Amino acid sequence: MKLIPPTVIFCLLFCACAGGNIKIKIKPDLSGDLVLYQKRITKKKGGLFFGSGLVPTGELEISIKERAYQFSNYTHILPPGFRLIEFTEEGVREIQLVVDTGKTSPLLKALEIDKEEINSILTEAKLRDDLLRFNTLVEFIQFEVQFPFPIKKVKFADPRTPGEWTARLDSNEKMIVNIPLHSIWANEHQLTTVQIYPDSN
Repeated sequence: MKLIPPTVIFCLLFCACAGGNIKIKIKPDLSGDLVLYQKRITKKKGGLFFGSGLVPTGELEISIKERAYQFSNYTHILPPGFRLIEFTEEGVREIQLVVDTGKTSPLLKALEIDKEEINSILTEAKLRDDLLRFNTLVEFIQFEVQFPFPIKKVKFADPRTPGEWTARLDSNEKMIVNIPLHSIWANEHQLTTVQIYPDSN
């Protein structure tokens, strides 16, 4: 009786990783910090006693896991699935964020993103009003890059579906890029390049 079969535990407890945020802060000397934020949802049947006449039916916990790293130069880092490249062509300085957005992207594994788990979370979110906001955070990989200098413009090198794919400036030094997971799983674009133009003024 002391040993509970693993299958019983699996049926009573569901845990999944949902989407991921990649936050990069670059300092003036080009060193900086990279932080991964992974959203997790854990659901289990039953729960704690909360008074007579109440039968606990389930518990749901949403949490954020953070993994932090440091780098000495942002153009020298080699994380799985993306690169930051800087070059000057015909006198114009350009930075590129190049992301592997194919269905076998190593970024999915690095962020512990699983298609079946995401679909389970989305199914749960549709049943619950309080999870609707969490739902919108689940379906994307988001890059947030803080530069130590002003940026004039950011754009995708190739056309992307407006509203789903986002490359924008949140401030004159911060860029936000949203990549929809459904597009990665459908293998719509094997590679995505975001062009970043520093303000030379």
